[in-house]
Amino acid sequence: MKKNIILLIFVLQASYSFAQNKLSVYEDSLKNLGIVIARDSVEENRIQANYKFIKTLVEALKEKNSFYYSFKNLSDFVAIKKADDNKFRIITWFTQSDDGSYRYFGAIQVNNPNQLELYPLLDNTQSLTKLTGLEDATLETKKWLGAVYYQIIPVAGIKDPYFILLGWKGKNSLSSSKVIETLKFIDGKPIFGSAVLESKPKSKQFVNRMTFDYVKNASMLLRYVKDENMIVFDHLVAPDKKSEGMTEFYAPDLSYDGLKFKQGKWIFQDNLKLTNLPDEADEFFIDPSKDKQNTAPALNN
Repeated sequence: MKKNIILLIFVLQASYSFAQNKLSVYEDSLKNLGIVIARDSVEENRIQANYKFIKTLVEALKEKNSFYYSFKNLSDFVAIKKADDNKFRIITWFTQSDDGSYRYFGAIQVNNPNQLELYPLLDNTQSLTKLTGLEDATLETKKWLGAVYYQIIPVAGIKDPYFILLGWKGKNSLSSSKVIETLKFIDGKPIFGSAVLESKPKSKQFVNRMTFDYVKNASMLLRYVKDENMIVFDHLVAPDKKSEGMTEFYAPDLSYDGLKFKQGKWIFQDNLKLTNLPDEADEFFIDPSKDKQNTAPALNN
């Protein structure tokens, strides 16, 4: 009996090692494709490499125990963030066209030990940005407001638990944006949209998501301060009166606003008095527009 148990353990270890080696081979292929996506000067080459990247990634994720494989060698090209409870992880990246526009790609992988449970994220930015009431819209994974997510904030211990996603969203050659997105699971399926973010100070109006547009040569802080249970962000203003309302030209004014978590929702706090804010180098995400040699995101884990 003891010999049979030892043999079983040996077989399981060998099987796990084989799977890890196979995933490592996939990772090498994905890294080579990622370099083309991020750095090749020919747009068609980037498009074709991205198509192969998607197919290869799906094949890799079909491997047993792929959920726990970090793909750490892809961190220069892809953001892979796992929920603290290991319920799911979200994989996001982008391609950039010659005209400066962006297209986003991604998937949510649910931790299912029996089979691959993967929800592709289909970028529907062009249609959604024309939508009145985007802040209040509930979005399926097939109608996603594309972004590269760099942090997941779990909100548990309440009747309807959900997650906050912080992300970066390059728009064009002139402007970028940061995004506060909400994610919940209904009958096991991911849905974007939970009205828990107060839109303005003392408004008592709660929205599903918030976006912050700013001029591309600026940097915007958007991060979660765990000790304060608060999401902190730069206050953005127009450079002059003529530009008021043209948010693509906005920039930080060295003051800060935030969202404070209270009773399951996030309450708007304006004119925060903050000390010991992190330097830009300590941010979770570095805007890729600042790195002219590489259009891929630089991600700090």
